[in-house]
Amino acid sequence: MNILVGDIVELLPTNQRNRQLRSQDKKYEWVVRKIDPSTICFGKDEGIYIESCVDQWHSRWVQRADIKLIEFKENTR
Repeated sequence: MNILVGDIVELLPTNQRNRQLRSQDKKYEWVVRKIDPSTICFGKDEGIYIESCVDQWHSRWVQRADIKLIEFKENTR
């Protein structure tokens, strides 16, 4: 899965917090803002910084297994 900054991704229900964001807050779609190959919060593994499309003040770090590509950034303009 080739994800780039600016792509729209779906937050998958891979853990309790993701399920809560999806069910209570209706935050399914997120924009990729940064991709870091060595993120401290994941033990120096890759992390992807995403921002909610519903609430741009809500952002979080996730791993590739937590998201699914919905729309390429070339198609979001």
